[in-house]
Amino acid sequence: MKNYLKIIAAFSLVFLMNNSCTKDFDQMNISRSLVTQEIVDIKMIFTKVLADAVVNGENGFGGVYSGMAAANAWNPFQTGENNGVWDATYGNFGPNLSDIVDICTKRANAEDLVNYKAIARILKVWAFARCTDTYGDIPYFESCLPVEKAVTTPKYDLQKDIYNDFFKELKEAVAELDADKPGYGSADILYNGDINKWKKFANSLRLRLALRLRYVDAATATAQMADLTEADLITSRDDDAFIANITDYPEHKNSLYTDLAARQATVVKANVGKTLLDILNDNSDPRLRVFSDTVKGYYPQVPDYHYLKYRGMPLLTGANPEEGYAYGNNTVCKWTDLFWVEIRKFYLFKASETYFNLAEAALFNIKAGDAQSYYKKGIELAMADTKQMYDDAVPQLKDVVAFFNSGKTQEEIDAALASDIAQTEITQAQIDDFLNIAPVVTLTGTDEQKLEQIINQKMIGMFPMEHEGWCDQRRTGYPRILVGQDNGPLQGHIPRRMPWPGSEKLINTEQYDIALAAIGGAGKDERTTNIWWEANPDPFKEHPGTVETRSSPWVSQ
Repeated sequence: MKNYLKIIAAFSLVFLMNNSCTKDFDQMNISRSLVTQEIVDIKMIFTKVLADAVVNGENGFGGVYSGMAAANAWNPFQTGENNGVWDATYGNFGPNLSDIVDICTKRANAEDLVNYKAIARILKVWAFARCTDTYGDIPYFESCLPVEKAVTTPKYDLQKDIYNDFFKELKEAVAELDADKPGYGSADILYNGDINKWKKFANSLRLRLALRLRYVDAATATAQMADLTEADLITSRDDDAFIANITDYPEHKNSLYTDLAARQATVVKANVGKTLLDILNDNSDPRLRVFSDTVKGYYPQVPDYHYLKYRGMPLLTGANPEEGYAYGNNTVCKWTDLFWVEIRKFYLFKASETYFNLAEAALFNIKAGDAQSYYKKGIELAMADTKQMYDDAVPQLKDVVAFFNSGKTQEEIDAALASDIAQTEITQAQIDDFLNIAPVVTLTGTDEQKLEQIINQKMIGMFPMEHEGWCDQRRTGYPRILVGQDNGPLQGHIPRRMPWPGSEKLINTEQYDIALAAIGGAGKDERTTNIWWEANPDPFKEHPGTVETRSSPWVSQ
């Protein structure tokens, strides 16, 4: 299935003005907007929301906190605001999807718009789940209401109540969906109007959110999973929820490619997180070559290059300069060129996640099933995703390699391209060998050790779906993250949430203060404050490794 970003047309509000100050004065207070609820194209609104979901799918900080990535020039344990998810929710997803629901409810032909309304409800749950999982308690029931019901200072709702509404919304939306009624059709750039696939997405989202509650409310988690069978869920890669770029306009291309085309060889790639790289490397996983390049290092005491090969980046705070020396000057692996190609797929949900979720649920008797079978199926699907990524990217690599090697001769660029293709290659034979002989494919040890295996492989399978990785890390403590010295307020612990935007304290002061008291009182709007479903009694799992130190930096070559 191919999904494409469409050209999004902008609405223009046109007002008819009367030259006279007094003639027809009583009509001047009537809205002259030509775009009203009666004529607005809800398909266009919906397409724009889906297009923006791609932009907001990889939010940056989640990759650092899930072990997927690390950055040299960014302190992962800063204590300031991070408002990206909030702004996307309340400035785009929330109001636009709420408007679709409201319009579909009010129009005379409402009975023909049930699919438009139900699908908007499903996607609204996806959007608000990302928001509450980032900030905790948030304005929900009184937010994004129709104009006639608008609340200017909405109250903050408890995350528990918000989750209960998520489950209600998803169940009701699935029940509303009707294959015999019209739908978004080609305006649906996620599923092209396929109602059955939207049902599977809604049910799989319910499975994801139910599992969030395993530590805080196992009874609700069990109840929400009880009616879900594999047939109800995304269990095939053909049903994956993803959107791919197209090339008609620069803003519709992969943003990494657009940036590379503009800045070329000056682009600095993201560092591969030590957690992700070590899990792959320690298990001789063929996906390692697809995700990570290799590095060399030169140190004054060593007469020649020291071949570091695969070396990931821990989370460093800058508190110890000797840690910075040890991982500086390009001695840490970067993401491969495959991530910079012009067209990429951006996922909201993968079939592999379904099976990893079922594996965890079965392991802890939240849902009946065989944890080992689910776990292996998750790995198989994740492997297939990675091979498809490689196969899709190789034909697009020529321009990417040329940009990264701008200023070099064509002969050098051609050699770099051939090397790139060979070094990142993953074959079906390699995948089959891994699935047949790799010890990590079999769950072993205690239930907790098996859980660590499941979450580690799930994180790799979701890469680079950063937000989901961060949620699992907070919820389970896995994967284990190696952290450098930190003397700040977080003490090297992965943040539990993002603080609410400072603007809320200014414009929604009373409700902000009430919400602040509910999470621990004044001064507790911090990254160290747990959100509701973070009830694991042992959330911080120590990493067995050691952060390296050096008395002087590597020599840059």
